[in-house]
Amino acid sequence: MVEQHLCSFCGEQIEPGTGKMYVRKDGTTLLYCTNKCYKNMVELKRVPRNVTWTKAYATKKGITMAAKEKSEAKVEERSEVVAEAKVEKKAEPKAKTVTRKKARAAKKAEAEKAAKE
Repeated sequence: MVEQHLCSFCGEQIEPGTGKMYVRKDGTTLLYCTNKCYKNMVELKRVPRNVTWTKAYATKKGITMAAKEKSEAKVEERSEVVAEAKVEKKAEPKAKTVTRKKARAAKKAEAEKAAKE
């Protein structure tokens, strides 16, 4: 069975074959699930307890991760609604151009009939 590891920064499970391993000079190994976690801890020297999207922050504040996921789901729902509205707005100008083209074609046909008569 493949050994499961946790990210040293955010606390998420790391899929086997993914992530980064960082070894400090003192020999401690730190495992990171993404480059985002690596940069936050090693390069930016951030503390996981103070970064809102980590499990350490949730435990510090007493927030359950399920509640946090619900709030994230609400944000995703809102973004989906906004995306749908943008798609509808994009469809409206196309409908306008189609009706304008039809109107121009009708005027042109009337003008040709008038010119023939």
